[in-house]
Amino acid sequence: MAMTDVSAHQRRQIQLDVTGMTCRMCSSRVAKHLNKIDGVQASVDLDSKIATVDVSGDVDVAELCAVVQKAGYGATERSASAIGVVPMDTSAARGPVRQLIEFVFLFLGWIGIRRQ
Repeated sequence: MAMTDVSAHQRRQIQLDVTGMTCRMCSSRVAKHLNKIDGVQASVDLDSKIATVDVSGDVDVAELCAVVQKAGYGATERSASAIGVVPMDTSAARGPVRQLIEFVFLFLGWIGIRRQ
């Protein structure tokens, strides 16, 4: 087997930072467009805004970014130093906790009104 045959079948993983996604339909759309490329298997995480793409053959980052842009979103290659570091969105975590606290206070107030 020639050396080019071996390298054509090797798989590598590329991560893209995707911008413009606001819902699960958005991340599904990005994954669907990426998976249409031969030799690509992609998954997109809406929360971290990262597309993880397993590629084989000569698929390059520029082609992947162009496909994401054609789908209506932005994409850049995730830097090597950023891989493994997922930014935590604390505002999303505070939302449900705050709602629970507000509910408890409203419920306690309602009980107090009902007892009077």
